[in-house]
Amino acid sequence: MKILIIVGIFPPDIGGPATFVPLIAKKLLEKGYSIDVICLSDTLDHDDLIFDFKVHRIKRRQNLIFRWIQTVYKIIKIGKESDLLFVNGLPMESYIANLIIRKKSLRKVVGDWAWERGRNLNLTTDAFDEFQNNRHNIHLEIAKFSRGWTAKKVDLVITPSNHLKSVVENWGVKEHKIKVIYNGTKISPLSSELLNFNDINLITVGRLAPFKNIDRIIMALNQITFEDRKIKLFIVGDGPERQNLEMLVKKLKLESKVLFTGQLLEEELNQYYKKSNIYIQASGYEGLPHTLLEAISHNLSIVSTPIGGTNEILENNTNGWTVDLIEGKYPSEQQIAIKVLNILNNKKEDEAKKINARKLLINNFDKDKNFEKYIETIRDFTNNER
Repeated sequence: MKILIIVGIFPPDIGGPATFVPLIAKKLLEKGYSIDVICLSDTLDHDDLIFDFKVHRIKRRQNLIFRWIQTVYKIIKIGKESDLLFVNGLPMESYIANLIIRKKSLRKVVGDWAWERGRNLNLTTDAFDEFQNNRHNIHLEIAKFSRGWTAKKVDLVITPSNHLKSVVENWGVKEHKIKVIYNGTKISPLSSELLNFNDINLITVGRLAPFKNIDRIIMALNQITFEDRKIKLFIVGDGPERQNLEMLVKKLKLESKVLFTGQLLEEELNQYYKKSNIYIQASGYEGLPHTLLEAISHNLSIVSTPIGGTNEILENNTNGWTVDLIEGKYPSEQQIAIKVLNILNNKKEDEAKKINARKLLINNFDKDKNFEKYIETIRDFTNNER
């Protein structure tokens, strides 16, 4: 059986779908499925021979109409020879193409691209949950209609959290067409080596977009002092906010404390996790973040906003230190600094939270267990008549 996976971001991009797709593709290959991936890419010059499946890249930075036509054509061309479309991004292009090829379609929804586009283009200041029911300008109303319409037209929707399941239901998708399968991560063994950090190394990982609120983490740095130890912040990822964030670092004279790593390969990212103490997530919304799971797997202390599916990981402050959002949009830099200092001053309490988080990770977010749920879902789904 042949499966075409469609996604907007793919390695070396950083983000949930870019992490998920190569892993699930590998698992499906191991089960005997044939896999093709269609993705957008900043450049077409990548060594995709490292993958055991065919990757078809479409240049991201080009005329949008031409890119849209090229993407639809590519989905039709490859999809007509496929048995299933597994949509992880580019939902409208996938929907239009499938009007022609009429294949079974499965879609993973990890957020609301209409809201994200509105925030990135400064068309709305709404928090994620506010955006779902508020009225907006015609541009955003069309985007909201299309994201709901395309979700209703697939045969099955998978969400990585119960929170997103309720959001998708609000779009008009029937409950029986939605299945929750948590994201998973490889659970790294705890090192028997007792690490003695001389410095306090903070890390945040993700796409540098406005709603990620990386600026709040940067502004918190000047408020964190602990004994005589140096503070360092690793910002891993890239995106439209990078230049603004770099300018903020210069304005605050924090060049010696902040390192922008850009996009990293998995092994490089793991090295940064290993030399970090504390993971900070300041997002205004997350479906269920892979990076938070990765940080827990590497036994980092967690400071995070309790938003979206993140609550299903943090469990009301039991598994990490939460920072509330102001008006549902961004955390205060003062509260971020306070939570970091709480970790440093309350090692016993923090260790208890890390133990709780790891137990939850093993029980609910083990990559192999959750990927098996995907395999079972795809097998059952493709064996049933449409």
